[in-house]
Parts: sequence; C-alpha cells; structure tokens
Amino acid sequence: MAYPDPDTPDLSSIQSEAIVWIVEEARRSGNEITTLAPWTRALVAHMRDGLTPALKEKVAARWPALEYFMQHGTPHNQPDEGYIEDGFAVSFPRPR
Repeated sequence: MAYPDPDTPDLSSIQSEAIVWIVEEARRSGNEITTLAPWTRALVAHMRDGLTPALKEKVAARWPALEYFMQHGTPHNQPDEGYIEDGFAVSFPRPR
C-alpha cells in the first residue's frame, strides 16, 4: 500500500485485512498512524488519536469476532486500546 506522504508508515507488512481496514477507516476520519512497531504479540500500528465510538461500532458490525484489547498503562506507557488479529494489531491511545 503506497501513501503520498513519505512520513506515513507503509502498512503493506500487515497481513490482516481487519487491522488494515481499521487503520484506513481511522485515517479517513483524520486520525493518523504515528508508528508501526513490533510488540511481543504483534506488529502494531499506533494511532495518534483515540478510538472513537463511531469507529468502534463500525468494527463491531463488520468484524464481530475480532479480539479487542484495553491496557491500563504504566508509568512508562500510556493506556491504550485496540484490536489484534494473527500477529497484527492497531492501538489507539486512551487518557490517563
């Protein structure tokens, strides 16, 4: 997948249709991906802004079996939430 902005991470390494779809839906609403980084359980697309209720509803309707996660954060990591599938994930920050 090619992006016109060279600072936008390339999602072609994400092999989950659901995760790519979520990232693209978030981008269409103005939320940008900040980094694409490996985590112990998945390659994670980190989003700039939080998960909106509207996007959460769309995901539930289109991908009802997709695993949702929420982490409370630590002194070193911001709380986040998102979705994970087969070693690929998307993460949205939550307020502390």
